Amino acid sequence: MSTERKPELATLEISQLTRITIWGVGLIGGSLGLALKENGFQGERIGLGRNIGRLETALQHDAVDSVTTAIDEGIRNSDIVVVCTPVTLVPTLVKQVIDTIGSGQKHIVVTDVGSTKSALVHTVQEHIQSTNSQWISFVGGHPMAGSHETGVGAARANLFEDAKCLITPTDETDKDSLQLVKNLWEFVGAITYQCTPEVHDLLVGTASHLPHLIASILANTVAEMKIPEGNALEFTATGFHDSTRIAAGAPELWTGIFMQNRDVMLSAIDSIVEKMNRFKTLLKTKDRTEIERLLVDAQEIVLKQRKSIGEK
Repeated sequence: MSTERKPELATLEISQLTRITIWGVGLIGGSLGLALKENGFQGERIGLGRNIGRLETALQHDAVDSVTTAIDEGIRNSDIVVVCTPVTLVPTLVKQVIDTIGSGQKHIVVTDVGSTKSALVHTVQEHIQSTNSQWISFVGGHPMAGSHETGVGAARANLFEDAKCLITPTDETDKDSLQLVKNLWEFVGAITYQCTPEVHDLLVGTASHLPHLIASILANTVAEMKIPEGNALEFTATGFHDSTRIAAGAPELWTGIFMQNRDVMLSAIDSIVEKMNRFKTLLKTKDRTEIERLLVDAQEIVLKQRKSIGEK
């Protein structure tokens, strides 16, 4: 990688940068734009995307300073490009950045916010290595913040405050670019953690992707319970709402997540099925002691976890 045109990225503060491009200004991208301004970023925030109507909405919400659908215009002279699109699109979009930049372009650091990493990061690195590009480096990122709501209308400047953000370098990751991406997320209030893409997918697949799947299956199961006297959905209360809230997330987004992290999901599903069958046996044998022990263990786990994050 050329060292003549690349600044000492590790020493740069985010407030020193002149241009940050946000590719996809929805909930996460919009919140990043708002957080950058809220925390004192003085440079230009560029909104890049395919839908000019959505980009203009982001402009109206002050999530960005200017918008464009043209890639060359959107990334020109940018210090960082943050790709905030569904995970399935990230490698293709990074490839478009590689194809667009040319010699003389200042070094661009590209990162993303996707909730799967292994396939994504390695595909992007293959793109960069195959073109031997001197003007771009990529660092995988995943801020653990969000909502079942979508769109820039749900964005807020404090979304990333005290949120975990996983950074996923590999042996090929440029160290200065890694530091700059860490600086970015810490600038908007996140707490950064570093791990491999594979470790990320295992941890997040279990802690985030599996709960979403279970919430979706629960919603479908309750909806299917219909008898002449009424439908189960008509009698749901806070328990159902609390347990299924995340199932309201965008289906196309989550389909891509499940497909990209399918190996971890398959293993997690096997574990859940085993535990459900074990509980089924406890019910059949009327083993009240073991049923209560299982519930007590779960209660202790949840209460301890809520206490650790300051929830009641």
